[in-house]
Amino acid sequence: MTGSGNTSAGTLGAKIFGLYEQEVIRELQGLLPCATLVNFGAADGHFPLGLLKAGLVDQAICFEMSAEGQREIAENATANGLSDRVVIQGAVGGGVHDTLAALGVLPSQTLILCDIEGAEFEVLSDAFFAWAKGAQLVVELHDRLMGDGSLAPREALIARLPKDAQHRILKGQPKDWRDIAEIEALSDNDRQLICSDGRKVLGEWLIVTYPK
Repeated sequence: MTGSGNTSAGTLGAKIFGLYEQEVIRELQGLLPCATLVNFGAADGHFPLGLLKAGLVDQAICFEMSAEGQREIAENATANGLSDRVVIQGAVGGGVHDTLAALGVLPSQTLILCDIEGAEFEVLSDAFFAWAKGAQLVVELHDRLMGDGSLAPREALIARLPKDAQHRILKGQPKDWRDIAEIEALSDNDRQLICSDGRKVLGEWLIVTYPK
């Protein structure tokens, strides 16, 4: 896939070699294919456009608050011949489930990828989960970066899940760069830098699924 970015340049190397959020990529591969990917906090479209290009989803709905990010998603979609399968929306709000319903999204045929820097604890409300029942979710958790680092927000979020939803926490894993010759050729320090996601704390994601 070709294109430009609306995220930190520090993750560019990891993205080029398919190492960025590698544990999330593996998780998505196990949850897909599906009809629709909804991405809250789509940045430059790295995940939705990549999954479209790989044939793992039929359409992608991208929510991105910054005008620059929206332009990047549109330009990257055009560069990869995907414009007719991408819907670009603005910032995610408390009524996002109404927007998705109006777009004809069917939760049972949808995977929702959420990375909205702490707003997940407000956006993913009781009303949202009532609409989204049956949808699979991968939600990056930011509670340890907020306030006093209390886990109370995630506990409240988990308590809002529908009764028949299954959930678990995915933790960040070491990057597997084996057999990538360009990375093997680097010094130890450079190898670690190119494999870094640049996080202040270990990445964690809430995975929500439903019994088949």
